[in-house]
Amino acid sequence: MEATEAMVCALESIGAAVEPGAPGEAFFALDGLRSIYGGSSRGVLAAARRAVGEGWAIATGSSRFAAFLAVGEWEPPVSVEALRTRLGVRERQADELIESLGRLGISTLQAFVRLSDDEVADRFGPLGLQALRLCRGEEEPLRPRTPHEEIAEEIELPEGTAGRQLDRALELLVDRLLAVPQRKGRTLLGLRLGARLAAGGSWSIEQGLGRPSASPPVLRNVLTTRLEELPGPATALHLRAIGLGPPARDQLELSVGGSEPRRRRLGAAVREVRAAQGAEALLKILPVDGCSRVPERWAMLTPFPEL
Repeated sequence: MEATEAMVCALESIGAAVEPGAPGEAFFALDGLRSIYGGSSRGVLAAARRAVGEGWAIATGSSRFAAFLAVGEWEPPVSVEALRTRLGVRERQADELIESLGRLGISTLQAFVRLSDDEVADRFGPLGLQALRLCRGEEEPLRPRTPHEEIAEEIELPEGTAGRQLDRALELLVDRLLAVPQRKGRTLLGLRLGARLAAGGSWSIEQGLGRPSASPPVLRNVLTTRLEELPGPATALHLRAIGLGPPARDQLELSVGGSEPRRRRLGAAVREVRAAQGAEALLKILPVDGCSRVPERWAMLTPFPEL
């Protein structure tokens, strides 16, 4: 699912209005994009391939089903087997329809679409009519999702990072995530913590927050316990926001000893400076590993918190 979400976000980054499909699938219309990418479908497809990277196949078609056939390289005449996963019904129901078509000698989509609506309704019922409309390209218009801004950060880890050093790396990652300009002061609803493992592969886990928060201590506390579930040494940690809530200033706050108004003003000042000068405008020193023989590991610069 994470790979599919990354692919959908990559397509949205080129301006595509994307409708996510089954895991590993997404659909978008070329109309409106051709004028941006050289005036042709070829230019749009080239931009899409560059955005999603290797490992994804992209093809065009007059409908979702036609695009599915093209990307799957079904050779004509296309077998009715192509319908098996496209009807949105249980596997047994799809199997029964395909078997019924086969018993009547209908083995290809081309033979199937020659039947009339009445013939299909009489022999195969509502599911048959649904399949017939699918083959004819009679599908509903795309229903693109509302694109969301990607709020994510990643940090590379030195070899042998563990224990308190790993906690410091997580602290740095949280600070960087909260300093991302796209957040615009909004709270977070959930987080996905992940890692690239030194032995190969990846690991990730989602963490809900219970209530919207943009408090660095709160985020670090809930993530530190999840970090203990890391299955092995990692070469990188990454953190992604799962949903954005109301701005932090809209949350209820308790005033303690008159210090809270000052913290709010300081937080507002930090946001204003970042809005004008960028995420790296205000930094603080984060001690990492004072015992290391490598000076670069003693401390790192991390975004100053909004408090």
